[in-house]
Amino acid sequence: MDDQNHPKSPPEATRKRVWRVLRWLLLIPVLCWIWRMIRRFLMLIGAALVLCFVGFLYSPEIITAFDARFPEYVDAQLNTDRFAITKLHESGYLAEESELVSEKNEAIACVSSPEHRVLIDDAADIPSLFQKAILASEDQTFFEHPGFDKWAIARAFFNQYVLHLSTSGASTLTMQIAKDLRHGMGRRSTMKEKVGDMVMALRIEREFPSKYRLLRMYVNTPYFGRGQYGIEAASRAYFGKSSKELALHQVAFLVALINKPALPDRLSTKNQGAKTPDEIKQANWQLVLRGTRRVLSLMLDNGAITNMEYAQASDAVDRTLAKEMLPRGKGCGANDYFPEHVRVLLKDQFPLNKGGLTVPVTRDDGLHDALAKAVQLSVNTYLARHALDLDNAELRAGALAIQFDGAVLAEIGNIDFKKFKYDVMTQGWRSPGSTFKIFTYGGLVEQLVSDTLAGESPPESIDEIVAQVTKRCMVLDAPIGVSLGRGRGVKMIQNFHSNSEPLYRGNISCALAIGESRNAAAMRAGQRAGIKHVIELTYRLGMPHDPTHVLQPYPTTAIGASDVNPLGMTGAAAFMNGGFKVTPRFMNDVCKDGKSLIRKEEDGVARDCDTKGEHIDLPERVMHPATSAAMMALLRGPVDLPTGTAHSLRAGVIPGIDPLSSEVWKMKPEERKARMLSFPIETSGEIAGKTGTATNADGKTSDVWLILFVPGPPEHPEKGLMLIFWMGKDSKDHPLGDRGTGTSKGFAESGGRNWTHAAATVLKFLQTERGYLKPGFVFQPIYKDAVLTDFEERRSAAGNEEAPNPDEVQIVDPSDPSTDPKLLDQVPPPETEGVQDQEVSGVLAEHPPVEALPD
Repeated sequence: MDDQNHPKSPPEATRKRVWRVLRWLLLIPVLCWIWRMIRRFLMLIGAALVLCFVGFLYSPEIITAFDARFPEYVDAQLNTDRFAITKLHESGYLAEESELVSEKNEAIACVSSPEHRVLIDDAADIPSLFQKAILASEDQTFFEHPGFDKWAIARAFFNQYVLHLSTSGASTLTMQIAKDLRHGMGRRSTMKEKVGDMVMALRIEREFPSKYRLLRMYVNTPYFGRGQYGIEAASRAYFGKSSKELALHQVAFLVALINKPALPDRLSTKNQGAKTPDEIKQANWQLVLRGTRRVLSLMLDNGAITNMEYAQASDAVDRTLAKEMLPRGKGCGANDYFPEHVRVLLKDQFPLNKGGLTVPVTRDDGLHDALAKAVQLSVNTYLARHALDLDNAELRAGALAIQFDGAVLAEIGNIDFKKFKYDVMTQGWRSPGSTFKIFTYGGLVEQLVSDTLAGESPPESIDEIVAQVTKRCMVLDAPIGVSLGRGRGVKMIQNFHSNSEPLYRGNISCALAIGESRNAAAMRAGQRAGIKHVIELTYRLGMPHDPTHVLQPYPTTAIGASDVNPLGMTGAAAFMNGGFKVTPRFMNDVCKDGKSLIRKEEDGVARDCDTKGEHIDLPERVMHPATSAAMMALLRGPVDLPTGTAHSLRAGVIPGIDPLSSEVWKMKPEERKARMLSFPIETSGEIAGKTGTATNADGKTSDVWLILFVPGPPEHPEKGLMLIFWMGKDSKDHPLGDRGTGTSKGFAESGGRNWTHAAATVLKFLQTERGYLKPGFVFQPIYKDAVLTDFEERRSAAGNEEAPNPDEVQIVDPSDPSTDPKLLDQVPPPETEGVQDQEVSGVLAEHPPVEALPD
């Protein structure tokens, strides 16, 4: 027992202590090894961190060196294309809209690709406020970094993956250019794409060492909403001003849109509490204001603006920004027939959609508006008269105004550009009715001038020639018909006239015949001139040669049997301008950077842009001046003669009221006088013109026309005007109405009835706003030149007429003793009942001969 409680012996305790010491001694090498491993690991980590930091500091240089050594590998791994940078050198890379401008250099329309852009071509033209705002908001170290900002990238990485605060702030201006180069604008980039943009940014900076050149490229690049690209286009779209004219708060507003371009006009919002359109708009506007203030704050922090400038701009953001911003407009585009026609004329020759061209056009906006109102006035009057017609939706109408030197001042191609893109006035082919008689009598007068000059003692002055021609220009107004061929009988050509006039007048002057638009007389005039000569003259004056709309050599073509192009009818202005060809001109030049692309000096250097048409070539002479002088007198007949088809312009009409309606006479005399427009010769000078009404074979009116000529100021005769008004429906299958061959059918739809009351408003505009229609204004040649000596020789061949084939269409003139008696037997008995109408016109010749046309 005592032994068990006795303490252990010293040797055993010693052994345990020795063993514990030995065990710790054995652990020391292990611990030392572990420490060495830890130290080496820490040194390795430190070295790696140092290398990473050094690599971070020199990342641009390292990436550049690696990219220079292995460019194909870099492109393959990042899906980049180093060769794409060459596109930035191309002049058309940043597509720029082309502008159509007036002679006063005011924008009328523009033509653009989907990227509506107005380029800033020089870095010096970048407004200082925009430069400060963009750099403060988008890239504060732009002038220091080599393409990307490594510190901004590190900051963005930390915010996104550590603090989860933001995903933006790393892209430099150069990286955004790289993003646009790969067509990545407008969507969020992947991490791989961002790295690729960094590489491409370095490449771009090496390719374009000038920072200012890159800055110029950038300000033309961003999308700002509303289809606008670049700060200049955005400034115009949102504030209607150039970028140089914008105030600080407006600049901040636009720069804020770089990140959220659609915000001001967005129809949705992330704000769950906004339900109605107004609430959504207000919620988005608050975000707009927040972004604008953010730009201002960054500019203040960056030292770009002072505290006072910041305070004033912030106040303007709250008080005036919403009022200053324009509503969303139509954007760039040819939003009317005139600029659209210019676009079509130039699209195959010039890169209008992206070339940044300037096209000075000839349009007079005031006259354009006056014509548009006149067309609408006439349309409204017609629709009121035909309120129950089922095909009123097919109604079409148009008008144009052209100077005697060819400058087209206005062109209304159809009723509504939004609804009907088809431009009838420039592209269409319609039945001219009696307006074609201008060419018919022109052919006769030209033939008489040629005969007069070929006489034994030809006159020595133009006045003497005109006097003889006028005396000899007589036509028989008596029954006349056209054989239908192959035993089908004879179709008599009708005269349409008022009850106060005889059905036929017998032998009358050309002035009276054309003034009252007598069909029978015009048929004989065409026969006497030679219908082939009339056709040749029409083409010579500018009617387009169209294989599907050929002027047919039928007798009825003399009274409008073949379709014509309304714009081609402007060739008739040669009769009023002294005999010079009138080639419609919609533009004066096509320019780039103030230099003409179509005109050069003798040394080959491009001329300065001709905005006013001061260097347009003189037109060629296409007829003897005596022919023009005689026609000037004849074409005054429809307006000046009391029985003329357009004499109401002299006597007076009330705009917007059917001249033949009882509404006119129900007015009190003082009201009628106050509303009436009239143009007496004593106060308005000379006016010439011709009405026209085309009728289908079934007797329905298909087209109504009015052509007017107004002399220019005495010191500028080349500014004389030709006005063309036309109305019809989409096709002849939808006529305008009855031709009115009796009292039961009422008055016909006619050129005089449908157009004079509306055209008077245009004449009034020209008189009061443009200085036309003044006492003493007369028609005169626009240029003074010598009569062409070879005129007779060149025209003699055109005047020869082949004998008609008896089996084809031919004139049947009961007054001509040489007429075949067999044809006379087929002539129906003469009409004994008068015809109520305003004038006489032509016929359609789908097959020769058809029905006569009332005007």
